[in-house]
This record gives sequence, structure tokens and C-alpha cells, in this order.
Amino acid sequence: MSAHPTIAGFGYHEITDEPSATGFQRPGAAPYTLTPRAFDDHLTQIAATEARPTRVTDIDFARPGRFLVLTFDDGGKSAVYAGDALARRGWTGHFFIVSGLIGQRTFATASDLRYLASCGHVVGTHSHTHPDIFPDLTPERMLEEWRTSRDAIGEILGAPCVTASIPGGDISRQVLESAAGAGLRYLFTSEPWLSPRAVNGCHLLGRFCARVGTSPARIRELAQFRGWTSALVMRRLKRLARAGLPLLYRHYVRRTTLARPGAAFDD
Repeated sequence: MSAHPTIAGFGYHEITDEPSATGFQRPGAAPYTLTPRAFDDHLTQIAATEARPTRVTDIDFARPGRFLVLTFDDGGKSAVYAGDALARRGWTGHFFIVSGLIGQRTFATASDLRYLASCGHVVGTHSHTHPDIFPDLTPERMLEEWRTSRDAIGEILGAPCVTASIPGGDISRQVLESAAGAGLRYLFTSEPWLSPRAVNGCHLLGRFCARVGTSPARIRELAQFRGWTSALVMRRLKRLARAGLPLLYRHYVRRTTLARPGAAFDD
């Protein structure tokens, strides 16, 4: 048995029947916006397994064991709905906030963040401005993104902010090192790893990111710690395609991250 924990991480974004009311208002957000019914079906399948969601800050990384964690990126207004849905089951989650968007029309307020923390959820950073291709930043800018967001969230909560997830999902060695350099202790990637890694004292955790159309059966399989190898293979194939066609990938990101005409999105 491994001397370290095995951690099944699940990544979600907006949970809503009204996408125009929460989160990023751009085409790239749509594939990750689940309806409350679909989300509840996922939670029901997780509940049918032996795993129960826990907080990463409660895991002893020096001991073996199987753990499941639920995370939510961006900090849209639906974060409160998602947090309450977990609380009704006696579960906790992780909410990663773009600090530069706190209080904007479709994003959570400072009061919302304090409420989530009061319910036992972990509130962390998803950067300050959500650069969509984080590895394109200079190391200095990466540090600035993390530190600015970490400090803003820590001030709102009155407690240190030590958890984070990478905006955009793309990683590099410098991205991972930048989080450690900013004093963050836990960093969630979008790589479907079960085995956490470490860089300069920062624990790196993998996630399977749920999309529209991800079936409840698939979630149940993954919550039973099965099917992660195939998920990782698919993720790596996508990364190879991006690396081989960098200009096309950047064009795709630009197109899908533009706000819809008339939408209230300020960055």
C-alpha cells in the first residue's frame, strides 16, 4: 500500500438553471455549467459509494488512505447554492475565487465568502484576474496573481488563504513553483491524478473536471477510484494536441473567453 494518500478530486464550476446570473458570461463557461438537477444526480452517485467528501486541509499527507474532495472554481454567485447543497448532506467543499471579480454582478460577494467559510467549506484562490493561459505569464506576474488574491481573500475571511486552483487548467513547472513561492500549501490542477505530488512544500492535487454531459455513472465510477487512468490518458492527449498547435490553441482560448455581447463581464 502507498505510504501517501490517494485523493479523488472533482472539479465543478457553476451550478444553475440561469447561466446569465452567475459566473463568467462567455462561451467557454457553458460546457462546465451544470443544472442543479444534474449536480444533484452526481452527488447522489457519490453518496452511494463508500467515499465521503472531506477538506484537503484535514488530510494527513504522511499517511495512506483514500479520500474524496469536491471543488468549485471561479466564485460565481452559484457558489452559495453549491455550498448549501453539500451542507444538506453534511459535506464540505472547496471554493476557489477570482478575487478581482468579488462582488461583481454575477460573482460572489465578500459576505458570501464569509458565509461559505462559516459553513465549514474551504475558500481559496483561483488567482486575481483569471489569466486564461497561466503558463504564458512571467514568473513575476504569476507570483503577483497568487499573492494579490491570497491577501484579498485572507483579509475578507480573517484567516490565511493557503489553498488554490489553477485558472485555465494549463500547467508548467513554473506555474507549480509560483504557487509554492506565494506560500500556498495546496494547489489543485486539472490533471486527473489520484496520487498527490509536492513542489517546495506545496501539495499538488489532481481533479476530474465535470462537464455538461458527464454522466452520473461516470462520477460514481470515479468516486469508487476506478477509471482514472483512462481520464489521465485523455487529458494528456489533449495537452499534446495543444503543444503541437500552440497558435491554434491560443486562438481558440481567445474566442471562447470573450464575453458575450451585452453581457456584464468586467475583468
